[in-house]
Amino acid sequence: MKNQAAPTRSLAYPEDARATAMLTGLVSVESGAAYQKLMYDIGALLAEKLLAEKKLQASKKVCLVSTVEDADFLSKGIYDVLRGSGLHMYFICMWNQREKVYEGGVTVAPIIRTFEQPGFEECDEMIVVKSIISGSCVVKTNITALFNRIQPKKIHVVAPVMHKDSERNLLKEFPADYSQRFDFQFFAKDSFRDDTTGEIKPGIGGNVYQRLGFSDQKDKNKYYPKVVKEFLAAM
Repeated sequence: MKNQAAPTRSLAYPEDARATAMLTGLVSVESGAAYQKLMYDIGALLAEKLLAEKKLQASKKVCLVSTVEDADFLSKGIYDVLRGSGLHMYFICMWNQREKVYEGGVTVAPIIRTFEQPGFEECDEMIVVKSIISGSCVVKTNITALFNRIQPKKIHVVAPVMHKDSERNLLKEFPADYSQRFDFQFFAKDSFRDDTTGEIKPGIGGNVYQRLGFSDQKDKNKYYPKVVKEFLAAM
């Protein structure tokens, strides 16, 4: 059996007891409702950090781009805090189907369904949310899908946990005049990836679909988030 180095982690806010406790909770709390609530709270704290560091201004129109699995939890926490601060928010939800292209083992994540809140094209800034960024395919796909429809001055990539190489790998996917608009908001960067499963550890405590209460990718792609239903009802 191949030996692997022990998991190592660097913290963005080592003195913030709330952030540290939430990262611990991602590994320790039960899957389902408790994990969903924790993800919402983490989203709220990430939004507080964006505001405290003055990365967003109240006069801006901001588009939040979420994966379907994060929409009611992590993304909703971010959205609620930012909207409550006075920002003019728009919401986009994308259903991605991750799959491997076996010629070379490349992973792709085509979008099979999208919800877009009308008016998002006028936004000055974009927030792209994901529960964990281990590679770049989902974030790259979702940003690229909006290329010709929105030209944000800033693109904030937001996640509780990222792999240490994911920022560099993502920026390489875009031309310099676009990648220079990016900034990253996170609580931890992990360096360990399991050779067998590809899972980042400690990461977010396992497979995010199962931790949130979905059985698998097919199950989460059948899910219609409550937040999307609320937006549709209001339209």
